[in-house]
Amino acid sequence: MMMRRAMIVASLFFGVVLPASSAEPKVSYRNDVQPILKRHCWGCHSSTKPKGKLSMDTVADMRKGGRTGPLFQPGKPDSSLLIEAVSGPEPAMPQKQPPLSMEQIRILRDWLATGAVDDSPADKPRIEVKAPQTYTFAPAVTSVALSGDGKLLAAACRSEVVLIDVEGQTPPRRLPTASDLITHVEFSPDGKMLAAAGGTPGQYGEVRFLDPADGKLLSARRAGKDTMFRGNFAPDGKAIALGGADGAVHVVPVDAKQPIRRFELHSDWVLSVAYTPDGKMLVTGGRDKATKVASAQSGELLRTVDNSTELIAAVAADNLFAFSAGRARTLIAYEFKIALSGIQLTGGGNDARPLNRRDQYARPLEAQPGEVHALAASGDHKLIAAAGNFGEVRVYQIANRQRVALIGKAPTPVYSVALNANGSRLALGSKSGLVQVYELPAGKLLKSLVPVPVVAPAGVASK
Repeated sequence: MMMRRAMIVASLFFGVVLPASSAEPKVSYRNDVQPILKRHCWGCHSSTKPKGKLSMDTVADMRKGGRTGPLFQPGKPDSSLLIEAVSGPEPAMPQKQPPLSMEQIRILRDWLATGAVDDSPADKPRIEVKAPQTYTFAPAVTSVALSGDGKLLAAACRSEVVLIDVEGQTPPRRLPTASDLITHVEFSPDGKMLAAAGGTPGQYGEVRFLDPADGKLLSARRAGKDTMFRGNFAPDGKAIALGGADGAVHVVPVDAKQPIRRFELHSDWVLSVAYTPDGKMLVTGGRDKATKVASAQSGELLRTVDNSTELIAAVAADNLFAFSAGRARTLIAYEFKIALSGIQLTGGGNDARPLNRRDQYARPLEAQPGEVHALAASGDHKLIAAAGNFGEVRVYQIANRQRVALIGKAPTPVYSVALNANGSRLALGSKSGLVQVYELPAGKLLKSLVPVPVVAPAGVASK
């Protein structure tokens, strides 16, 4: 003990490097390594779509390897393909993303050097999703949708979907799901289906296709290993495109026999996806602050039309413009005709950028009072609504980008907004749990309610 103490003192004064103590904790796969792989590797190398036949879902999968062989041998970091792929001045992996930091590479190297021990639990705990009979506090309404005629409203309340009769007094119908959080609800273009998408963090993304007439489950599809975000039905109603936490767009067919397609477009969460009305293009926005346009058929990136200074929370589209908005408090329309018309590019892949000036095709609308959380286009693509943390919902005519309606004193913040087919009705969902439906352009309030039963604890007043 005295000898060890003397060595510590010597190290403090003379810079002597001590050997690692055997009592020092080793790098944990579960706590240290897996988060790096999940963020930077699973987007391309998971069981859902393993590039190069390489899955990195588990330690056993990595030891098995892909076309190029095993990723590593325990105890031999310097001869491992894993370290080789992420190291050097121009690392091969991760593709289309910034390289790993020196600290992340050190964690991987140390884990391999100490035996590549797998300390993940043998059985991953399964999250049982069950909506309560009553809520203690009203859950935030993360998404709303209106039927084409505006008479039926769907609201996402945590893990359940609630159907509300806008004009009548029929009690709301509550539909359970297998998602811990529903992030997107939407009626199909013909109104015969309702999609409810979301998932369970760290486990799966899921979308359920329901019959709004009776709540019957038509089909359910799972994709990826995390919650999916806002999306849009294809114009033909045969599939829905949803954003993913893996930086990809997941195109999920209603027909369970058809494969789910995955388009890698962003380097971070894809928070919103919209089809153009002709079904030929997808507009996407995400946490990487980019707004992109891609082919809906092939997933090929056509153009990164903007790199914002802030997160992009919502996108929308018609056949002439792509719209995006987010934390930067701006709502911008990007004109396809100019943005996509034979412009020379610099860079390649997801780093491709047009050489022409952005202001040639960007058409900003009026500045928004605060951060924008949601956009919605009417079914006829004549109107677009914007809402966020500023206590208003603003509605614009797409053709001239002029404001035509204003909903004031909205419950703040508004998390979701929807328009019906002809833009005569608008619905919003808020963090407070309140859902409201308005008549446009007058802004007359037609309905206001909390969709689920709330019973406050004794001594606590409910809102």
